Amino acid sequence: MQINLRMELEKARHSFDRQLAKALLSHPELSHAQIEKQFGISKTVIRRVIKQFNIPGRKRGPKP
Repeated sequence: MQINLRMELEKARHSFDRQLAKALLSHPELSHAQIEKQFGISKTVIRRVIKQFNIPGRKRGPKP
């Protein structure tokens, strides 16, 4: 049986992207820097996932 590594990689990446999107939506209090550190990823990955899942931007300014 032959394994298609490209498809397996795409499935793993999409699964990770969904987890990251879920984290971005469920924890708006976390900064992107904190998420980068927690997941061990770069700003580019965060921007890609935000664009891919149409995630709205975080509210800026002081917290009430």
